[in-house]
Amino acid sequence: MRLHVILIAAVLVVGTAVADAADLAFKPVRNPPYGGLFAFDTGVVKGELRADDASQGFHRFVDVKSGTALAYGHDNPGILSYYRLLSAGERWGEDFRAWPKSAKILPDGAVQIHWPPRDDHPVELTATYRWRLPDTLDLETIIRPEPDVARVEVFLSSYFDKDFRSRVYVQAPRHAPGKPHFMPLDANPMIVGTYLAFPRDLRAAQLVYDGRWERGRHPVQFSVTRFLAAPLALKRNIKNGVTVVVMARPEDCFAIEAPYDKEPPDGVAGHCSLYLSLFGQDLKAGQTARAHTRLVVGQDIAEQGALDLYQKFLEEMEQRRNKGGGGRY
Repeated sequence: MRLHVILIAAVLVVGTAVADAADLAFKPVRNPPYGGLFAFDTGVVKGELRADDASQGFHRFVDVKSGTALAYGHDNPGILSYYRLLSAGERWGEDFRAWPKSAKILPDGAVQIHWPPRDDHPVELTATYRWRLPDTLDLETIIRPEPDVARVEVFLSSYFDKDFRSRVYVQAPRHAPGKPHFMPLDANPMIVGTYLAFPRDLRAAQLVYDGRWERGRHPVQFSVTRFLAAPLALKRNIKNGVTVVVMARPEDCFAIEAPYDKEPPDGVAGHCSLYLSLFGQDLKAGQTARAHTRLVVGQDIAEQGALDLYQKFLEEMEQRRNKGGGGRY
């Protein structure tokens, strides 16, 4: 009888584990209005990841408990969408999202998207989106250029609902000593009309201003305000406290960019966006580089809570590196 009970308990535990794993898997949408559409419902968040030739990103992303939309507009690229490919001497095309790509679900339920290199953008990119926990999404970005590239940048964009406000984790300025802190991005006359850039250090600030953002359509003017204390940002809904924490490893992200917050919004604030500038290093032809990004969704995540989540993220990345995977998932 005791053995029978133990076996039943074991089956229940295994069954629960399998169910939990299935809940974190992306699932292909049948007969989608466009190709490459993957649904998810973790119990904490639900939505769709789009990956077709027209667009790419979480265009639908909803907090289950409150029903709050995280992403800005159903037709918008949404959250964690690859936007620009830049280097010290080049800007390839206009919109990374619309370049030819393929997407598939991996055996563990993650979605992998692949952009092959082409003559007009000779850099291969592979992105893997994976739910680690019901509230935690990890994104691995791998690039491999065909030619040598100098200070290459993958510009990763996220567009949030209009009720979300931003805070970025910054260093205290040199002439006003203090501790690192989360700074709100409130508008003031010094920055109105520009986007805000928070580089990792002086060298990263030089990348922002090396001319890459003057090329092509839609040039952008940035105002550098503070250096990052870490590539870590909060987006909080001002009506109900739903919070999104976005983070990356310090060596993978050389700057965070965002519009200021302003009511009523102007042409800058109205973008409701947050950007990560990934990589920033020189790569030889055929050399591979990878970056790791994490997004966590919760309710009223405090600033110390966000720091704790970031420390956990760094520890996990270090553990994977020590296991010989180079931080690979």
